[in-house]
Amino acid sequence: MKPSLLKRLFGSFWSDERGTAALETVIMAPFLTIGLFFSYEAYGAFRQQSLTEKATYTIADILSREQNNGTPIDDTYVDNAKTLFDDLTRSDIGQLRITVVRRHLDPDNNVDFFELRWSELRGDGAFQEMTQAMVQDADDFFPAMLNGQEMILVESLSPYRPSVTLGGVFREFPIEARMFMTLRFAPQLCHIDVCNTSNTTS
Repeated sequence: MKPSLLKRLFGSFWSDERGTAALETVIMAPFLTIGLFFSYEAYGAFRQQSLTEKATYTIADILSREQNNGTPIDDTYVDNAKTLFDDLTRSDIGQLRITVVRRHLDPDNNVDFFELRWSELRGDGAFQEMTQAMVQDADDFFPAMLNGQEMILVESLSPYRPSVTLGGVFREFPIEARMFMTLRFAPQLCHIDVCNTSNTTS
């Protein structure tokens, strides 16, 4: 298309005083604005979900590399893990729950259950303290484990708060992440209150 033809077309459009373009703008502007805000908040939510999942994996990976060299996990360690989680997610309103379970499996003696070795929770929110009853028969929750094997479970809960609510259209909602991790270098991950180095298979 030649430049002169484009000039004539656009010139005709701008010289049109019938108000069609203005009316269409009035009708479409609210929808375009809402769509813009929706795209912005959707991107923010997916970004926060990605940060939460990566931070949860990082904490689980750090715990899995502990070598059980005589320094058990204590409250300071867990507090620092929560601080690191907050730094990675750029938020301090989330929860972090670290749990270690041990599988007891002996089909010959009809033994098949999960033992809660220890669990620590940091932050305020919907997460509750992990109990033995919650993991006792959780075969459909935990991955396959060998008898005496320990598994680290790191769970996080971070509420996403939209920066624009649009009269309640966008509301706060929780972002959860869960990561299972086996120990890499040690048979068990000791806590200062629960550490039995002499028994790793019972």
